[in-house]
Amino acid sequence: MTNLFKLIISLLFFKVGIATAYADYSNLFIPQIKYEGGNSIPHPTAIDSLLGQIERRTSIETNRGLAQIALSHPNLYQYPFIYMAGSKEFEVFSANELQRLRNYLSYGGFLLIDDNSSNTNSKFDISVRKMIEGLFPQVPLKKISRDHSIFRSFYLINRVSGRKQVNSYLEGINIKGRTVLIYSANDLGGAWARDKLGQWAHDIIGGGSRQRQLAIRLGVNITMYALTLDYKKDMVHLPIILERLKRHQLP
Repeated sequence: MTNLFKLIISLLFFKVGIATAYADYSNLFIPQIKYEGGNSIPHPTAIDSLLGQIERRTSIETNRGLAQIALSHPNLYQYPFIYMAGSKEFEVFSANELQRLRNYLSYGGFLLIDDNSSNTNSKFDISVRKMIEGLFPQVPLKKISRDHSIFRSFYLINRVSGRKQVNSYLEGINIKGRTVLIYSANDLGGAWARDKLGQWAHDIIGGGSRQRQLAIRLGVNITMYALTLDYKKDMVHLPIILERLKRHQLP
């Protein structure tokens, strides 16, 4: 990744206002989805830590500060990237909430779902798969191939990582050639999170510091991919994504 490309990305974010209730208008902000049941913020510092890494590594300006957003919230369509995390079973979303999320994803939004349980077939995993079946009944969740753009959107990555290696792959939902939802079972948030002293909040299971760095790089790559409409043709088109979301949002 060249310095020129990083500069172009930074200028795009600086010039484009992201109108939110929580962030300065020129900064990238990633809210977490709020839901009932379970724990929707298992790692409260995970996203802030990732945003710090994005700012340091890519020169993109970010805005940190934990905030949750309900799928029914009118500001949902003002964010190009939202994050959903958990480790336990959660309550089913309403038909209206699923419709809003479906509309959000169909017109430019992006969702990363992160299972923080570090277990196979966890209760969170079961809830997620039920949610996705209701969200896109005609579009199955599929393994993401290693030649996907997400593995080269910023860093060249040849393996999937997280706090624990539960799966050797990511899963996703594709709509019209674009991946709009990515699901990780490897507890990415646990690898990103820091404690109050700025130290890593959780030990890595299996691969040590190298595994953590791979998880951070994967988080950066996912973010870069989320901020494009078509990686093969575009660089960062945040203005178009936001305009498209606002134009198609439901009341």
